[in-house]
Amino acid sequence: MLKFTNSRALTAILFLLMFVFASCETLDLYLKTQKDLDLSIKAYNLGFESKAIDRTAPFVHPAHRAEYMEKSLELTKRLTIFDSTILDIKFFNNGVKTSIGSKEEFDRAIVVIRYQLAVLPSTILKNPTIEQEWVLHQEQWVTIPNISEFLD
Repeated sequence: MLKFTNSRALTAILFLLMFVFASCETLDLYLKTQKDLDLSIKAYNLGFESKAIDRTAPFVHPAHRAEYMEKSLELTKRLTIFDSTILDIKFFNNGVKTSIGSKEEFDRAIVVIRYQLAVLPSTILKNPTIEQEWVLHQEQWVTIPNISEFLD
């Protein structure tokens, strides 16, 4: 067992521990926001690519959900997605771009995704790069989709 005889050493260790715990709490909030966003992006895109519109609707911003559901029938009939790759994620806080390493909170993200897809009646494969907009709405990450980008 380690015995502390020097009170300065003990004080320094206690100060460091308090600092670490305070830092971890702030970092945990940031990581939780990042984790929630990552999970929302994965869940939405998995459902979207498999044409499970009922599973993706909760991830669509309420102001855009009716239009999304209206266009979903055409989407499921005409669009086939073969592959997708996330190329980049850009983070914003109150409209100002921030970086992932800055540990600042963020309330909006732009996810850049490259798809390999076909849109009927054509059978030609396309490789568009689409930007998905994600916003924090009532403590939940939701997307503002632009379905017409896929069907044009």
